[in-house]
This record gives sequence, structure tokens and C-alpha cells, in this order.
Amino acid sequence: MNPQYSPNQNQPSLLAIASIAGGLVWWALQLDAPLAGGHVDWFSAFVYFMAGLFCLHTAIRLLENISHFIDFLASRKPSGQHGSAAWAKIKEYKDALSRSKRGPFWGRALDGSRPALFFDYASNAMTIAPAGSGKGIFTVVTNIMSILHSKVIADFKGELVCMCKAALEKRGEIVRVLNPGNLWQNIIGQSDSYNPLDIIADDLTRPSGLRDVMDDLREMCAQILPEPGDKETDNSYFREGSRRLITDAIFFEVMVDLFDATLSSVALLIENRTRLEDMARWVAGVDLEGKAHPEGPFPIERTEWAQGHDPQDLAEFAGLVRARAKNLIALMSGGDNRTFDSFITGSQIALAPFAFGRLAPAMGRSTFRMSDLKEGKRPTTLFIVADASRMEAYKSFVGLMQWCCMTAVKRHDNKERPVHYILDEATNYKVNGLENLLTWGRSYGLRLHLIFQDLAAFERTYGKTALDTLLSETEIKQFLPGQRSPKTLELISKQMLGDQTMMAIGTSRSNEQPGLSENLSEAGRPLATPDEIRRLLAGILFVRQHLPILFEPVSYAEIQPWRAQVGINPFHGKPFKKKVKIRL
Repeated sequence: MNPQYSPNQNQPSLLAIASIAGGLVWWALQLDAPLAGGHVDWFSAFVYFMAGLFCLHTAIRLLENISHFIDFLASRKPSGQHGSAAWAKIKEYKDALSRSKRGPFWGRALDGSRPALFFDYASNAMTIAPAGSGKGIFTVVTNIMSILHSKVIADFKGELVCMCKAALEKRGEIVRVLNPGNLWQNIIGQSDSYNPLDIIADDLTRPSGLRDVMDDLREMCAQILPEPGDKETDNSYFREGSRRLITDAIFFEVMVDLFDATLSSVALLIENRTRLEDMARWVAGVDLEGKAHPEGPFPIERTEWAQGHDPQDLAEFAGLVRARAKNLIALMSGGDNRTFDSFITGSQIALAPFAFGRLAPAMGRSTFRMSDLKEGKRPTTLFIVADASRMEAYKSFVGLMQWCCMTAVKRHDNKERPVHYILDEATNYKVNGLENLLTWGRSYGLRLHLIFQDLAAFERTYGKTALDTLLSETEIKQFLPGQRSPKTLELISKQMLGDQTMMAIGTSRSNEQPGLSENLSEAGRPLATPDEIRRLLAGILFVRQHLPILFEPVSYAEIQPWRAQVGINPFHGKPFKKKVKIRL
């Protein structure tokens, strides 16, 4: 297209016509009126006529030029056919902001009045924060302080509980701390303990709970010994055998000791083959020669926990347990022990972190119930503290505790009461079944906020299918400044931000017409290229269907009153306060 808003070069300019019209008007005003004394002054009438004619011509030319100018501006407005991506303005998302300035906090907008961004979510959120981006002060601590519901927080160095425990208790929350490494005990105090086998013991003591025992054991063993990512290999058979062995050992321990049975006692049972075989023979009622034991099998039907169950359910359950015990005896005493050796080695490796060490006391007799997260008038916050210097052992503990929390929340009758899971460093451990939780966790009040460094790390831990589910099922996606992963930069630029339509302007010179003429065309370009995103000092926030929001990360030290409420980070040893940017 060749838009031009100036008149044809062969016509006199508007300024010249307006000047002539002005001169004629001035001349006409100096002359007598055309009709004076009852007769016509033809000269004066001619001047008046020419002045009117030139004034009319000036008005027409002015309207022509205005029309050309409007066309000129319109021709430079992109049609959007190559993309309509743009940065959000506050007027477009202000209705989605939390009016109470409570709930999940995401920073401060860079447009308009620079409002604090409090966006709530009903299911899932994610934060991608590369190393050194300040996720702790910008996202984790601020969300711990801003969310007034029950929370579960993964704390890998113990700093979060040191900073937030006193502040949360002062405002009326119940704080539970699982701190097996006794990190910062002088600040945190004595660690709580939680026994994962309470889930199985609850099934045994709850009327009609026997029908749930096998399913819960299957879920628990899949968490203790998960499949790697979303891949199935030739070792899946041996892992399944190891899980079955762990299931049998848990059966034996919980049936006898109920709430005093622990994963430590299960691990020690599996380490001792002689004791394991003796236990299996006791349950099955078989002696060393394969004959019926004179004292009979373990009296499942006469245990205290058995009295509350339907006799038919109890008989079927006892038959199943004894049949599994006999199968285990056959496997252990068979001529070829290589299969059993593979099974028991896998189970021993999976349970090794819980057998003896600092994890065992934290998984002893429970000092609280996970259902507390859904009960009571006051919210409960649970910190799961790991030791970053022993992550190979502790990641199993963190993943198992997260699974126990979520299982208790899913089964609670109060589906409406939300529980927020702030899963910092979510790729350092694995929550089994996370992909399913992302799709239907909201039905149970589960609100997951996964925080990790880059998408490739998440894919390594949970698999490509889980990554696709994460990207589709998260209502809010926060990208802190400093993104440098090529995969993450490409995703933001090409798939999430999209393209915008730009006007490409070119000029050319013609021999037939003096001057330059413009040539306009539309072209698409990314709203922000990967390199532009890499160099951004602002973060990018995606909130449901709204346009992307550029935001400024704001630390808890810049928010009043949190800056005064949050305690000292033990790694720094001094208060962290900066100029106030937000007052609540």
C-alpha cells in the first residue's frame, strides 16, 4: 500500500490557498458592501465572491487533508493477522485481583498504579526460578505469610521454618515441624514425628477399613519405590517384586504392633532374612518342615483390631494374608534364590534411608495427625525440613511425607477447606501420582504450588507426560527474572507469549513523481524473543486467560508489616529489611 496524506504535487498547497483566501477576506472587508445605496458595486461583489470561493476551497482542501491523515494513521495500525500478543494493562485484570490483599502473592505490576498482585487459584500454580533469582525472598516466604489457610511447606535448609514459625504462631496458626536432622534446634525446638504406617493401622482399626488395606499399601509402596519418570524398563518386574516384599513386611509389622509399627522396624525385618521367614511362617501357621504349626497361625481373628470388622471381610482378609505369607515362604525356600535375592535387594535399598539414622525417630509414634490440616478453627502449617547435605536420603522422606499429607487431605470429609502445598525445589524429590493430583486435586481442596529451577529438571524427575500436564493444568505461571534455560526461554517466547503484528515501512523513489513514497506491509514478530526474555529485569506472570503481566518481584523485606514479622535467616544472621514498596 502507498498511503499519502499530502495533496497532489500538481495542485497548490493548502497553505497557499488559505493565504489567498485570507488576503481576499481582508481586502473585501476594506471595500464597501456590494449592495450600498440601493445599487450594486460590481467590483466589491466580485472580491466578495472570490473571497467566499477561496474560503470554500480552503475548507474542502482541509477536509481532504484530514481524510488523508486519518487514512495515513489507519494504515499504520496493525490488523493483527500475524498475531495479537501484547502485555496486559491493569484495567484488563484488575477484577481478578484479590480485593482483601490476602492469598497467594506474585509481586508488583509495572503498569498503571503498580498494584500488588494477589491472585488466588483453585488448583495449581508454578514458579520457575533459576538459581540466584531470589525465589525464597520473592515467592516462598511471601506466600507463607500471605496465605491464611493450612499449608504444607518443603524446607530444604531449615531456614523457612526459622524465619516464619514465630510469626505464624503469633497470628494464631498451629505450626508442626518434621525436622529429622534437628537443624537449628535452638530456634525451632523439638521436632514432631509422623508415622506413615498410621494409614495402614487406621485401615485395620476402622470399620470396613480392611477393604482399603491392599490399595493403600500399593500406593505407599509405589511412593517408597517409584518407577523412574514415566519410563518402564525391564526392571519393572523386579521393582514390583520388591514392592510386594515391602507390602508383606508392612502387613506383618502392623498386624502385630498397630500404631507402634514403623518403617524402621519394617526395614530391619527385611534386613534379617531369618526373622522374616520366621514371621512369614508364624502368620501362615507353617513350621520349618512345611507342616501345620502345632500352635496354629498368627491369630488374626482374635486380635483387638479385628473385633470391629464384618466376619466375612475378616475371613477373606486373613485368608489373603496367610496365602501371601505362604507364597513368600515358597519364594525364600525355593531351589533358585536369584529371583528372591533381586526382590529383597531392591526392597532393602528402598527402605535403607528409614532403617536407622536420623529419619527413624521422625517417623516413630505420631505426635499429630495429617487430618489436622483440614480440621479445627485455626489453620495448621506443616514444615517438612530436609538436610540439603544429605539429599539422597532425605528426598525419600520428603516425598513420602508429602504423599501422606495429600492422602489424608484427599480422604477428609471436608472437601471445601483448602490446603496449600508450597513445594519448593519440587524436582529434588518425587511425589508419586503428582500428574493425577494436578488434574483432580482441586476437588479435594488441594492447591499445589510447584517451585523449581527449569522445565528440563521437572521432566527428568516426573517425565514428559507429567510436564505437559503441568503446563496445561496450572492456572498461574510465574517466571522470575534471570531465565537462562534454552528450553524454558523457547517455551515462554514461542508458545506462551506468541507473536504480535508489526508494520514494516519501506521507502522508494519514482522518476515520475518527485520525493519519496512509502510502502507499508504487515509482519509478525515475537512479543519477546528468547534473548529479550533472558535480559529482562522484570518477571513474567501468566494468570488464566489474561494477557501476560510484566511484574517486579518484591521481597518480604519490602512489605509492611511482614518485614517486621519474619525472623532472621540463620544463614545470614542479621535482619533483612529494605525500603518499603507495599503496605498491607
